[in-house]
Amino acid sequence: MSRSAPTRPGPSGARVLDDPGKLDRRDPGDMLGEVAGAGDQVRIALRAAQAVPLVGPLPEVVVVAGMGGSGIAGDVLAALAFGTSAVPVLTTKGDRLPAFVGPGTLLVAVSYSGNTAETLSAVEQGLAAGARLVGVTSGGTLAELAAARGAPLVTIGGGRMPRAALWSLVVPVCSAAEAAGVLPPLTDQILAAAAVLDEEAAALGPGVETAANPAKQVALRLVGKLATVWGSGQLGAVAATRFRTQCNENAKVPVVSASLPEANHNDVMGIEGGLGPERELILLRDEPGEHDRDGRRIQAVLQALGVADPILRASGTGPDLARLARLTSFADFTSTYLGIARGVDPTPIRTLDEVKAALASEAGAPG
Repeated sequence: MSRSAPTRPGPSGARVLDDPGKLDRRDPGDMLGEVAGAGDQVRIALRAAQAVPLVGPLPEVVVVAGMGGSGIAGDVLAALAFGTSAVPVLTTKGDRLPAFVGPGTLLVAVSYSGNTAETLSAVEQGLAAGARLVGVTSGGTLAELAAARGAPLVTIGGGRMPRAALWSLVVPVCSAAEAAGVLPPLTDQILAAAAVLDEEAAALGPGVETAANPAKQVALRLVGKLATVWGSGQLGAVAATRFRTQCNENAKVPVVSASLPEANHNDVMGIEGGLGPERELILLRDEPGEHDRDGRRIQAVLQALGVADPILRASGTGPDLARLARLTSFADFTSTYLGIARGVDPTPIRTLDEVKAALASEAGAPG
């Protein structure tokens, strides 16, 4: 059963998060609505993936090319494949692909907009090397490239911020790997994940008051704090990354994230002597995916650091994607509430937009 440690929310913050009018004014892009609709997003994405002929030969290796909110779909696939696939799966987040990419490679290119410069560069390189391409996008240049090459293309609905389209991207990426024989049949656990996301939306959504809402409680506990997030197991590690990047974009705050047990070998020294009043430790645990020793490792590090009340969220039971859904839903709701509590609009990403505009202008300048 997933749970969070007791929190100390301030009354003024709780009044903001529990007031529908204030939520609407502080979340004009309706990021909370996007998060709450993740279950339907899964079902729609599954239908889109099933409508495309993705079946192909078993590859020698699977490479997922994607950036930011799109690229995390590759991290999810790698986590699912870790314990079941005899075929290596890795994600590349940049302009280039590994030197081994060739005719035996399944290259899954994922870009929500279809115009991500780094992903398009990687696709061009992969096609030149003879890789088999599958595209996942809402349109743009990636869709044009896939069509021109006759490559399978899963077209998903547009109009969202990429980080709000996680499950629209995860389902087709994983379905492409399933169709190539890299993963076992996924339909049942995809539908289980959709059901879990519905349950989490009912438990963590804006209509549930702070006193009964762990995501709101944790968001208020994090206001003015630097969060350190550790995830256990392959799925917990992905969820920790998701928590960090969602807080970056939704709440506009820095977060430190790492996987366990690796964090026990380095990150712990960054908080030697304890957390102090300006830091919080968050544990995202996927106990079914942990090694037998991981529980003892976690207790040992908490004792060494003198941390008595970390924020804890557990993935619970069920298939892999359902457990991941519990953790990512918590990350998505918490980060959005944190932005709202801080008085920032969760949706805009002005600095990222400025960087992209500057790079686009540079690329279009005469040489």
